[in-house]
Amino acid sequence: MNKKKLLFPLVILAVAAGGFAALKASRPKQAPVLPTEQVWRVETISVEPAALSPRLTLHGKVESPELTRAAAPGIGRVMRVYVLEGQAVRRGQLLLELDPRDFEPPVVQAKAQAEELLAAMDSERMRHAADLDLLEQERRLLDYAAADVARFERLREENFYSQAAVDQSRQAQARQQISLRSRELAIKDHQARLAQLQARLEQARAKLEQAELALRRSRVVAPFDGIVAGLQVAEGDQVGNGQALMTLYPSAGLEVRAKIPAPHQDEIMDRIARGQSLEATTDVAGETLRLKLVRLSGAADTRGLDAFFRLTAPQDRLRMGSLLTLHLARAPVEGAMAIPYAALYGGRQVYKVEAGRIQAVQVSVLGELTGEPPRLLIRSEGLKRGDQVMTTHLPNAVSGLRVEVVSR
Repeated sequence: MNKKKLLFPLVILAVAAGGFAALKASRPKQAPVLPTEQVWRVETISVEPAALSPRLTLHGKVESPELTRAAAPGIGRVMRVYVLEGQAVRRGQLLLELDPRDFEPPVVQAKAQAEELLAAMDSERMRHAADLDLLEQERRLLDYAAADVARFERLREENFYSQAAVDQSRQAQARQQISLRSRELAIKDHQARLAQLQARLEQARAKLEQAELALRRSRVVAPFDGIVAGLQVAEGDQVGNGQALMTLYPSAGLEVRAKIPAPHQDEIMDRIARGQSLEATTDVAGETLRLKLVRLSGAADTRGLDAFFRLTAPQDRLRMGSLLTLHLARAPVEGAMAIPYAALYGGRQVYKVEAGRIQAVQVSVLGELTGEPPRLLIRSEGLKRGDQVMTTHLPNAVSGLRVEVVSR
C-alpha cells in the first residue's frame, strides 16, 4: 500500500515531462530575422561654382565727428534751459541762457577803457601840433636871449652893467635852451607816446572783443540741426569758466566705427588703393540702411583696423552710441559655392550624396553670402558643378551612411 502511494506522484511527473517534450517538439519553426540597414531621408542642393562675393560681418558703434560741447564762457549762473536731453533742435534755436548781468559789466568796462585811450590819443596829437607851432617861437626866444647876453657882456666891459645883470641874462639864455630842448624832445617822443597809447588801445579792444564774445556765448544757440546728447546743468546752477553745459551732435553727420579684422585688413586697403567703393548694409527697425566706407583709422592694433562708414542717405532713427551689425561685401571669389548653414559640419566639411550614400568632403569657408536667407560661401577641390550636397543636418553623419533624397 505504501509503495503504491509512492509511485503515483512519480508517474504523474513522468507523464507531464513527456507531454512537455512532445509539445516542444511539435511547435512551428520560425525563420531567422536578418538585420536591415536604416535609410535616412535627407534633402540636398546642387552646387554651382561661380564668382561670388563673401559678406564680412562687422560690429560697429554710431559716433559723431562733429560732437559739440557747449561750455560756460565765464563765471555765471544758468538763467534758462530751453531744451531736454534727446530733443531734436534746429539751427539757430536758443538752447540755454546764462544770466547776462554776469557778462555785461566787463563789456562796459572794456568799452570805457577803449574810449578813454582814444581821447588820450587825440589829446596827444593836439599836443604834438602845438609843440610844432611853438618850436619856432622857442628858437627865436633863444636867439633873443643869446643877443641879450652878448649885449650885456659888451656893456659890462664898458661898465654900464654889473656882473649880476650879465649873469641874469646868461641864466635866462640857459633856461630858454632847456625849454627848447624839452620842446624838441617832446616832438621826437611823440611817435613813441602815440605807439604806447595805440598798444594800450589794442589791448582794450581785445578785452572788449573777449567780453562781447563771452556775452554772446552766454546764449547757447544750436549751430546745426541736431540732437541734444546730454545736459550737464539745470536752471539756477552756478557755473565756472569752461564748465560743460550741454553736448549735441548733427543728425546728418553720424558715422559708424567698426573694426576690420586683421586677416581682412590688407584686402580692404588694397581695394581702397585701387579706387573701389566699398559699401555695407545694416538693419535698423526692420529697415535696411546702406553705408559707404569713407576712411580708415590712422593706427591699427592686434585686432585689426578701425573703419568709418557713413550713411548714403539721411536717417533720423540712428542715435549716437547705438551698436550696429554691418555686412560688408568683399571682393568676388572664383569657384565659390553657396550652401545653407545646416550643410556645414565641424566648420570644415560637407557631405555629398553619391549612389544613395554620403561622402565627407573637406571645404574652406570663405564667409557669408549677402542676401536672404543667409548662406555660407565655401570652396573645395572635392566638389564640382552639379554635385548634390546634403543640407539636412544629421547628428550621426559619417561617410558611407545610406540616405534617401527627398524633395522639398
